Amino acid sequence: MSTVTFHELKIPSANFTDILAGRKTHQLCLNHRQYSVGDVLILRELDENGEETAQEMNSLITHVEYGNATGLEDGWCVLSLANTTPLLGIRLIGYLRDRLKEHCDYTEAAYQIIRKAGSTDTQAKRTVQAGRCWVDEANHFLKKFSVGQ
Repeated sequence: MSTVTFHELKIPSANFTDILAGRKTHQLCLNHRQYSVGDVLILRELDENGEETAQEMNSLITHVEYGNATGLEDGWCVLSLANTTPLLGIRLIGYLRDRLKEHCDYTEAAYQIIRKAGSTDTQAKRTVQAGRCWVDEANHFLKKFSVGQ
């Protein structure tokens, strides 16, 4: 029975974001931890000042290219990383953003009906305003990952 080893690594924000978005699929590092296929990296994001941001994610090691035999200096390795879960989350955020935008559009279209029924549209407008703020937040988030809007 094989066991999974977890390795905690602190990485700069730019690398963290690229791995999270699926743009960076490898990591060059010292092989002082004896990395193996199937191990999991617990990646912790560091800001520009080297402080932890409290953001973390897991990434599976799918391949290890060890130094010496491949042209890498002995003691170094290149880790191939698989990180598909965040991509599903990113797609979900895009989907939910689109549904929220549709809901806001439908609610705005109903303002006249609400007024004709003798009610005020104040609450509906407040709901739409809050919904549009969340749509903007989702757009801002998705821009970081080059996801279409």
